[in-house]
Amino acid sequence: MSEKSRENRILFICWLVYAAAYVGRLNYSASIVAVINDLGVTKAEAGLVSSFFFFAYGVGQLVNGILTRKYNSRIMVFLSLIVSSLINLIMPLSGDITLMKYIWLINGAVQSVLWCTLIKTISENVSEENMPKAVFVMSTPTAAGTFIVYGMSALFVKFFTWKITFYTASFVLFISAMVWFTVYGKSKRPAVAGSDDVDIAVSEKIRITGPMLIVVITIAVAGIANGFIKDGINTWVPNVLYEEFGVSESLSIFLTLFLPLIAMAGAGIVKKIHEKIKSLSMLDLIFYILSAVMCGAVLLALRLKAVVFIMAAFIAVACLMAMVNNVITSIFALENRKHLNSGFSAGLLNTFCYVGSTITSYSLGAVSQARGWNSAFLIMVAVSAVAAVSSALGSYFERKLKI
Repeated sequence: MSEKSRENRILFICWLVYAAAYVGRLNYSASIVAVINDLGVTKAEAGLVSSFFFFAYGVGQLVNGILTRKYNSRIMVFLSLIVSSLINLIMPLSGDITLMKYIWLINGAVQSVLWCTLIKTISENVSEENMPKAVFVMSTPTAAGTFIVYGMSALFVKFFTWKITFYTASFVLFISAMVWFTVYGKSKRPAVAGSDDVDIAVSEKIRITGPMLIVVITIAVAGIANGFIKDGINTWVPNVLYEEFGVSESLSIFLTLFLPLIAMAGAGIVKKIHEKIKSLSMLDLIFYILSAVMCGAVLLALRLKAVVFIMAAFIAVACLMAMVNNVITSIFALENRKHLNSGFSAGLLNTFCYVGSTITSYSLGAVSQARGWNSAFLIMVAVSAVAAVSSALGSYFERKLKI
Protein backbone atom coordinates (compact mmCIF):
# COMPACT_ATOMS: atom_id res chain seq x y z
CA MET A 1 0.00 0.00 0.00
CA SER A 2 1.35 3.43 -0.93
CA GLU A 3 1.85 6.07 1.78
CA LYS A 4 -0.82 8.31 0.22
CA SER A 5 -3.33 5.46 0.09
CA ARG A 6 -2.62 4.56 3.72
CA GLU A 7 -3.13 8.13 4.88
CA ASN A 8 -6.37 8.41 2.90
CA ARG A 9 -7.68 5.30 4.62
CA ILE A 10 -6.89 6.76 8.02
CA LEU A 11 -8.70 9.97 7.12
CA PHE A 12 -11.69 8.03 5.78
CA ILE A 13 -12.23 5.95 8.91
CA CYS A 14 -11.69 8.96 11.21
CA TRP A 15 -14.30 10.87 9.19
CA LEU A 16 -16.71 7.92 9.22
CA VAL A 17 -16.41 7.37 12.97
CA TYR A 18 -17.09 10.98 13.88
CA ALA A 19 -20.01 11.34 11.45
CA ALA A 20 -21.53 8.16 12.91
CA ALA A 21 -20.94 9.49 16.43
CA TYR A 22 -23.00 12.57 15.61
CA VAL A 23 -25.83 10.39 14.34
CA GLY A 24 -25.76 8.63 17.72
CA ARG A 25 -25.62 11.81 19.81
CA LEU A 26 -27.81 14.39 18.04
CA ASN A 27 -30.69 11.98 17.44
CA TYR A 28 -32.19 13.09 20.74
CA SER A 29 -31.92 16.80 19.85
CA ALA A 30 -33.34 16.07 16.38
CA SER A 31 -36.36 14.33 17.94
CA ILE A 32 -36.90 16.66 20.89
CA VAL A 33 -40.17 18.17 19.65
CA ALA A 34 -41.68 14.71 19.24
CA VAL A 35 -40.27 13.56 22.60
CA ILE A 36 -41.82 16.56 24.39
CA ASN A 37 -45.23 15.87 22.85
CA ASP A 38 -45.07 12.09 23.24
CA LEU A 39 -43.91 12.04 26.87
CA GLY A 40 -45.78 15.18 27.95
CA VAL A 41 -42.75 16.90 29.49
CA THR A 42 -41.65 20.54 29.61
CA LYS A 43 -38.94 22.03 27.40
CA ALA A 44 -36.71 22.46 30.43
CA GLU A 45 -37.09 18.77 31.37
CA ALA A 46 -36.44 17.65 27.81
CA GLY A 47 -33.45 19.99 27.46
CA LEU A 48 -31.93 18.60 30.63
CA VAL A 49 -31.38 15.25 28.87
CA SER A 50 -29.09 16.94 26.34
CA SER A 51 -27.39 18.87 29.14
CA PHE A 52 -26.56 15.60 30.90
CA PHE A 53 -24.96 14.30 27.69
CA PHE A 54 -22.98 17.49 27.13
CA PHE A 55 -21.78 17.59 30.75
CA ALA A 56 -20.45 14.01 30.61
CA TYR A 57 -18.97 14.60 27.17
CA GLY A 58 -17.23 17.80 28.22
CA VAL A 59 -15.71 16.31 31.39
CA GLY A 60 -14.75 13.20 29.43
CA GLN A 61 -13.01 15.30 26.79
CA LEU A 62 -10.73 16.78 29.43
CA VAL A 63 -9.93 13.40 30.98
CA ASN A 64 -9.47 11.60 27.67
CA GLY A 65 -7.43 14.47 26.24
CA ILE A 66 -4.88 13.85 29.00
CA LEU A 67 -5.00 10.04 28.79
CA THR A 68 -5.28 9.62 25.02
CA ARG A 69 -1.49 9.34 24.53
CA LYS A 70 -1.67 6.11 26.53
CA TYR A 71 -4.62 4.65 24.61
CA ASN A 72 -4.61 1.90 22.03
CA SER A 73 -6.59 3.91 19.49
CA ARG A 74 -7.92 0.88 17.62
CA ILE A 75 -9.42 -0.70 20.74
CA MET A 76 -10.68 2.47 22.45
CA VAL A 77 -12.53 3.84 19.42
CA PHE A 78 -14.03 0.41 18.70
CA LEU A 79 -15.30 0.02 22.28
CA SER A 80 -16.67 3.56 22.34
CA LEU A 81 -18.73 2.94 19.21
CA ILE A 82 -20.00 -0.45 20.36
CA VAL A 83 -21.12 0.79 23.79
CA SER A 84 -22.74 3.90 22.26
CA SER A 85 -24.58 1.58 19.85
CA LEU A 86 -26.00 -0.38 22.80
CA ILE A 87 -27.01 2.81 24.61
CA ASN A 88 -28.88 4.06 21.53
CA LEU A 89 -30.70 0.74 21.45
CA ILE A 90 -31.78 1.10 25.09
CA MET A 91 -32.66 4.83 25.07
CA PRO A 92 -36.13 4.74 23.43
CA LEU A 93 -37.16 1.69 25.49
CA SER A 94 -37.00 3.60 28.78
CA GLY A 95 -40.06 5.79 28.18
CA ASP A 96 -39.20 7.94 31.21
CA ILE A 97 -37.50 11.33 30.92
CA THR A 98 -35.66 10.94 34.24
CA LEU A 99 -34.16 7.60 33.23
CA MET A 100 -33.31 8.98 29.77
CA LYS A 101 -31.12 11.65 31.41
CA TYR A 102 -28.84 9.06 32.95
CA ILE A 103 -28.77 6.83 29.87
CA TRP A 104 -27.72 9.83 27.78
CA LEU A 105 -25.18 10.82 30.43
CA ILE A 106 -23.45 7.46 29.90
CA ASN A 107 -23.55 8.02 26.14
CA GLY A 108 -21.76 11.34 26.61
CA ALA A 109 -19.04 9.74 28.71
CA VAL A 110 -18.54 6.91 26.20
CA GLN A 111 -18.42 9.16 23.14
CA SER A 112 -15.97 11.56 24.80
CA VAL A 113 -13.19 9.11 23.91
CA LEU A 114 -13.58 9.75 20.20
CA TRP A 115 -12.54 13.27 19.16
CA CYS A 116 -9.21 13.54 20.97
CA THR A 117 -8.31 9.96 19.98
CA LEU A 118 -9.12 10.61 16.33
CA ILE A 119 -7.10 13.83 16.30
CA LYS A 120 -4.17 11.99 17.91
CA THR A 121 -4.52 9.23 15.28
CA ILE A 122 -4.36 11.76 12.45
CA SER A 123 -1.43 13.58 14.04
CA GLU A 124 0.55 10.33 14.25
CA ASN A 125 -0.39 8.91 10.85
CA VAL A 126 -0.74 11.81 8.43
CA SER A 127 2.24 13.62 6.94
CA GLU A 128 2.86 17.36 7.18
CA GLU A 129 2.15 17.64 3.46
CA ASN A 130 -1.35 16.19 3.82
CA MET A 131 -2.23 17.96 7.08
CA PRO A 132 -4.20 20.80 5.38
CA LYS A 133 -6.30 18.12 3.72
CA ALA A 134 -6.80 16.40 7.08
CA VAL A 135 -7.93 19.68 8.68
CA PHE A 136 -10.53 20.13 5.94
CA VAL A 137 -11.73 16.51 6.04
CA MET A 138 -12.23 16.57 9.82
CA SER A 139 -14.19 19.81 9.61
CA THR A 140 -17.05 18.10 7.74
CA PRO A 141 -18.22 14.99 9.71
CA THR A 142 -20.09 17.15 12.26
CA ALA A 143 -22.24 18.71 9.54
CA ALA A 144 -22.61 15.41 7.67
CA GLY A 145 -23.73 13.52 10.78
CA THR A 146 -26.13 16.31 11.74
CA PHE A 147 -27.65 16.36 8.26
CA ILE A 148 -28.12 12.58 8.25
CA VAL A 149 -29.72 12.38 11.70
CA TYR A 150 -32.11 15.30 11.19
CA GLY A 151 -33.15 13.80 7.84
CA MET A 152 -33.79 10.43 9.48
CA SER A 153 -35.70 12.01 12.35
CA ALA A 154 -37.96 14.04 10.03
CA LEU A 155 -38.79 10.89 8.06
CA PHE A 156 -39.43 8.66 11.06
CA VAL A 157 -41.45 11.26 13.01
CA LYS A 158 -43.63 11.82 9.94
CA PHE A 159 -44.36 8.20 9.06
CA PHE A 160 -43.46 6.09 12.10
CA THR A 161 -42.11 7.15 15.52
CA TRP A 162 -39.12 9.07 16.88
CA LYS A 163 -37.89 5.86 18.52
CA ILE A 164 -36.78 4.37 15.18
CA THR A 165 -34.20 7.17 14.89
CA PHE A 166 -32.38 5.65 17.89
CA TYR A 167 -32.57 2.10 16.55
CA THR A 168 -31.14 3.27 13.22
CA ALA A 169 -28.36 5.19 14.99
CA SER A 170 -27.50 2.04 16.92
CA PHE A 171 -27.07 0.15 13.65
CA VAL A 172 -24.95 2.95 12.11
CA LEU A 173 -22.62 2.99 15.13
CA PHE A 174 -22.22 -0.79 15.09
CA ILE A 175 -21.30 -0.88 11.38
CA SER A 176 -18.86 2.01 11.86
CA ALA A 177 -17.18 0.13 14.71
CA MET A 178 -16.65 -2.90 12.46
CA VAL A 179 -15.25 -0.76 9.64
CA TRP A 180 -12.92 1.09 12.03
CA PHE A 181 -11.54 -2.06 13.61
CA THR A 182 -10.91 -3.71 10.24
CA VAL A 183 -9.49 -0.78 8.26
CA TYR A 184 -7.40 0.72 11.09
CA GLY A 185 -5.41 -2.49 11.49
CA LYS A 186 -4.43 -2.35 7.83
CA SER A 187 -3.68 1.38 7.68
CA LYS A 188 -1.79 2.41 10.80
CA ARG A 189 1.73 3.73 10.24
CA PRO A 190 4.26 1.07 11.28
CA ALA A 191 6.21 2.01 14.43
CA VAL A 192 9.87 2.74 13.81
CA ALA A 193 12.30 2.43 16.71
CA GLY A 194 14.21 5.65 17.32
CA SER A 195 12.08 7.56 14.83
CA ASP A 196 12.59 11.31 14.88
CA ASP A 197 9.27 11.93 13.11
CA VAL A 198 7.93 15.26 14.37
CA ASP A 199 4.34 14.00 14.64
CA ILE A 200 5.32 11.21 17.02
CA ALA A 201 8.11 13.05 18.82
CA VAL A 202 5.83 15.87 19.97
CA SER A 203 2.91 13.66 20.93
CA GLU A 204 4.01 13.56 24.60
CA LYS A 205 3.88 17.33 25.10
CA ILE A 206 0.87 18.34 27.18
CA ARG A 207 2.10 21.38 29.10
CA ILE A 208 0.72 24.83 28.29
CA THR A 209 3.11 27.59 29.31
CA GLY A 210 3.82 31.25 28.66
CA PRO A 211 2.22 33.05 25.72
CA MET A 212 0.38 29.94 24.56
CA LEU A 213 -1.59 29.89 27.83
CA ILE A 214 -3.02 33.37 27.20
CA VAL A 215 -4.14 32.46 23.70
CA VAL A 216 -5.61 29.14 24.86
CA ILE A 217 -7.66 30.95 27.54
CA THR A 218 -9.17 33.37 25.02
CA ILE A 219 -9.88 30.53 22.60
CA ALA A 220 -11.48 28.57 25.45
CA VAL A 221 -13.90 31.45 26.10
CA ALA A 222 -14.73 31.46 22.39
CA GLY A 223 -15.25 27.70 22.68
CA ILE A 224 -17.80 28.05 25.49
CA ALA A 225 -19.73 30.56 23.38
CA ASN A 226 -19.47 28.24 20.37
CA GLY A 227 -21.04 25.31 22.21
CA PHE A 228 -23.75 27.54 23.69
CA ILE A 229 -24.83 28.98 20.34
CA LYS A 230 -24.18 25.95 18.10
CA ASP A 231 -26.04 23.42 20.22
CA GLY A 232 -28.66 25.96 21.23
CA ILE A 233 -29.49 26.33 17.55
CA ASN A 234 -29.32 22.58 16.82
CA THR A 235 -31.53 21.70 19.79
CA TRP A 236 -34.19 24.37 19.71
CA VAL A 237 -34.72 25.49 16.09
CA PRO A 238 -37.37 22.78 15.46
CA ASN A 239 -39.20 23.91 18.61
CA VAL A 240 -39.07 27.58 17.57
CA LEU A 241 -40.56 26.72 14.17
CA TYR A 242 -43.20 24.48 15.80
CA GLU A 243 -44.27 27.00 18.46
CA GLU A 244 -43.85 30.37 16.74
CA PHE A 245 -44.80 29.52 13.15
CA GLY A 246 -47.18 26.57 13.51
CA VAL A 247 -44.93 24.23 11.50
CA SER A 248 -45.62 20.50 12.02
CA GLU A 249 -43.20 18.33 14.03
CA SER A 250 -41.79 16.52 11.00
CA LEU A 251 -41.57 19.66 8.82
CA SER A 252 -39.84 21.64 11.58
CA ILE A 253 -37.20 18.89 11.80
CA PHE A 254 -36.94 18.74 8.00
CA LEU A 255 -36.39 22.50 7.70
CA THR A 256 -33.58 22.20 10.25
CA LEU A 257 -31.76 20.04 7.67
CA PHE A 258 -30.66 23.23 5.92
CA LEU A 259 -28.49 24.17 8.91
CA PRO A 260 -25.90 21.34 8.65
CA LEU A 261 -26.10 21.38 4.86
CA ILE A 262 -24.86 24.97 4.71
CA ALA A 263 -22.55 24.40 7.68
CA MET A 264 -20.74 21.74 5.66
CA ALA A 265 -19.99 24.39 3.04
CA GLY A 266 -18.62 26.55 5.85
CA ALA A 267 -15.74 24.09 6.28
CA GLY A 268 -14.50 24.95 2.80
CA ILE A 269 -15.10 28.64 3.35
CA VAL A 270 -13.06 28.82 6.57
CA LYS A 271 -10.19 27.00 4.85
CA LYS A 272 -10.07 29.70 2.16
CA ILE A 273 -10.40 32.55 4.66
CA HIS A 274 -7.62 31.06 6.79
CA GLU A 275 -5.28 31.23 3.79
CA LYS A 276 -5.71 35.03 3.94
CA ILE A 277 -6.10 35.51 7.71
CA LYS A 278 -3.58 33.42 9.64
CA SER A 279 -4.62 34.53 13.12
CA LEU A 280 -7.16 32.05 14.51
CA SER A 281 -8.37 34.55 17.12
CA MET A 282 -8.97 37.13 14.40
CA LEU A 283 -11.08 34.58 12.52
CA ASP A 284 -13.13 33.96 15.66
CA LEU A 285 -13.54 37.72 16.17
CA ILE A 286 -14.96 38.20 12.68
CA PHE A 287 -17.28 35.20 12.98
CA TYR A 288 -18.65 36.26 16.37
CA ILE A 289 -19.38 39.82 15.25
CA LEU A 290 -21.39 38.36 12.37
CA SER A 291 -23.05 35.91 14.77
CA ALA A 292 -24.26 38.77 16.99
CA VAL A 293 -25.74 40.47 13.92
CA MET A 294 -27.48 37.27 12.77
CA CYS A 295 -28.89 36.51 16.23
CA GLY A 296 -30.28 40.05 16.14
CA ALA A 297 -31.84 39.19 12.78
CA VAL A 298 -33.54 36.21 14.44
CA LEU A 299 -35.14 38.60 16.95
CA LEU A 300 -36.41 40.78 14.11
CA ALA A 301 -37.80 37.75 12.25
CA LEU A 302 -39.65 36.60 15.39
CA ARG A 303 -41.27 40.02 15.65
CA LEU A 304 -42.22 40.03 11.94
CA LYS A 305 -43.30 36.34 11.97
CA ALA A 306 -41.21 35.85 8.80
CA VAL A 307 -40.35 32.13 8.56
CA VAL A 308 -38.12 32.48 5.47
CA PHE A 309 -36.19 35.33 7.08
CA ILE A 310 -35.69 33.45 10.35
CA MET A 311 -34.51 30.30 8.52
CA ALA A 312 -31.94 32.38 6.61
CA ALA A 313 -30.70 33.83 9.91
CA PHE A 314 -30.56 30.39 11.55
CA ILE A 315 -28.59 29.00 8.60
CA ALA A 316 -26.11 31.90 8.77
CA VAL A 317 -25.56 31.41 12.53
CA ALA A 318 -25.14 27.64 12.07
CA CYS A 319 -22.58 28.21 9.31
CA LEU A 320 -20.63 30.72 11.42
CA MET A 321 -20.60 28.41 14.45
CA ALA A 322 -19.44 25.48 12.30
CA MET A 323 -16.50 27.60 11.15
CA VAL A 324 -15.67 28.68 14.71
CA ASN A 325 -15.84 25.07 15.89
CA ASN A 326 -13.48 24.04 13.09
CA VAL A 327 -11.00 26.76 14.10
CA ILE A 328 -11.09 25.86 17.80
CA THR A 329 -11.18 22.06 17.87
CA SER A 330 -9.47 21.08 14.62
CA ILE A 331 -7.26 23.76 13.06
CA PHE A 332 -5.74 24.92 16.37
CA ALA A 333 -4.97 21.38 17.57
CA LEU A 334 -3.35 20.26 14.33
CA GLU A 335 -1.49 23.49 13.48
CA ASN A 336 0.07 23.67 16.97
CA ARG A 337 0.99 20.00 17.28
CA LYS A 338 4.70 20.87 17.37
CA HIS A 339 4.12 22.86 20.55
CA LEU A 340 1.25 21.01 22.22
CA ASN A 341 0.02 17.42 22.22
CA SER A 342 -2.74 17.39 19.59
CA GLY A 343 -4.96 14.90 21.40
CA PHE A 344 -4.74 16.90 24.63
CA SER A 345 -5.40 20.29 23.03
CA ALA A 346 -8.30 18.91 20.96
CA GLY A 347 -9.81 17.37 24.08
CA LEU A 348 -9.23 20.46 26.24
CA LEU A 349 -10.78 22.92 23.80
CA ASN A 350 -13.65 20.57 23.00
CA THR A 351 -14.29 20.43 26.75
CA PHE A 352 -14.84 24.18 26.81
CA CYS A 353 -17.16 23.95 23.79
CA TYR A 354 -19.25 21.42 25.68
CA VAL A 355 -19.36 23.61 28.78
CA GLY A 356 -21.41 25.94 26.59
CA SER A 357 -23.43 23.02 25.22
CA THR A 358 -24.23 21.82 28.75
CA ILE A 359 -25.56 25.23 29.72
CA THR A 360 -27.59 25.92 26.60
CA SER A 361 -29.91 22.90 26.32
CA TYR A 362 -31.50 23.38 29.73
CA SER A 363 -31.17 27.15 30.15
CA LEU A 364 -32.62 28.18 26.77
CA GLY A 365 -35.48 25.73 27.23
CA ALA A 366 -36.18 27.16 30.69
CA VAL A 367 -35.83 30.81 29.56
CA SER A 368 -38.11 30.30 26.54
CA GLN A 369 -40.68 28.55 28.77
CA ALA A 370 -40.71 31.44 31.25
CA ARG A 371 -40.05 34.52 29.10
CA GLY A 372 -40.38 33.48 25.45
CA TRP A 373 -37.93 32.96 22.58
CA ASN A 374 -37.07 36.67 22.30
CA SER A 375 -35.29 36.50 25.65
CA ALA A 376 -33.47 33.32 24.62
CA PHE A 377 -32.04 34.93 21.49
CA LEU A 378 -31.13 38.13 23.32
CA ILE A 379 -28.91 35.90 25.44
CA MET A 380 -27.30 34.55 22.23
CA VAL A 381 -26.56 38.10 21.07
CA ALA A 382 -24.87 38.81 24.41
CA VAL A 383 -22.86 35.56 24.32
CA SER A 384 -21.65 36.39 20.78
CA ALA A 385 -20.54 39.84 21.97
CA VAL A 386 -18.56 38.42 24.92
CA ALA A 387 -16.86 35.89 22.61
CA ALA A 388 -15.97 38.69 20.17
CA VAL A 389 -14.29 40.67 22.95
CA SER A 390 -12.34 37.59 24.10
CA SER A 391 -11.26 36.84 20.52
CA ALA A 392 -10.10 40.46 20.07
CA LEU A 393 -7.93 40.03 23.17
CA GLY A 394 -6.56 36.76 21.81
CA SER A 395 -5.75 38.39 18.48
CA TYR A 396 -3.85 41.14 20.28
CA PHE A 397 -1.69 38.66 22.17
CA GLU A 398 -1.11 36.56 19.06
CA ARG A 399 0.38 39.63 17.34
CA LYS A 400 2.26 40.89 20.40
CA LEU A 401 3.74 37.51 21.30
CA LYS A 402 4.16 36.36 17.69
CA ILE A 403 2.40 33.01 18.12
